[in-house]
Amino acid sequence: MKCRLTVALAGAALLASLLANQHARAQTPPNLVGTWKLVSLTVLKSGSPTEILGEHPEGQLVFGDDGHYTLVAVRSNLPKLASGDRLSASADESERILQGSVAHFGTYVVKPASHTIEFHIRKGTFPNWDGEIQARPFDIDGDRLTYVTPGSFGYGASTAVWQRDKSK
Repeated sequence: MKCRLTVALAGAALLASLLANQHARAQTPPNLVGTWKLVSLTVLKSGSPTEILGEHPEGQLVFGDDGHYTLVAVRSNLPKLASGDRLSASADESERILQGSVAHFGTYVVKPASHTIEFHIRKGTFPNWDGEIQARPFDIDGDRLTYVTPGSFGYGASTAVWQRDKSK
């Protein structure tokens, strides 16, 4: 009896997992799934577009066909730590690194009717976003993805532009 119950529970768990993955795939346009390279992350500051992470920011955004994502974006000129020990960074080094990077991961859902991506942020380098669901209007033009993100850099909303990464 115990064995039948275990098999039945395992079967139910497998079925639920398959249905959840099909739900994520059904809402994920095939042209969004994949790896994207950061082109720019800008805000309007005093009426002029300003690169939040400086010139030539670097980053990667990966949308899996299973509904999970990972995003990392950094300044191209983050300082090397004088001590060589990341737990012994000076206050200035820590501040420059904190201000020059953003990362988060979790799951996502595409809402075709509103043309938004919902990021279900599990954890990130900006803890105020942990556990949030953020809807971001997006557009894909060929191999270029553009979306608007809520402000976390002190200037309000920003525009993120990503290019599909075709390198292997």
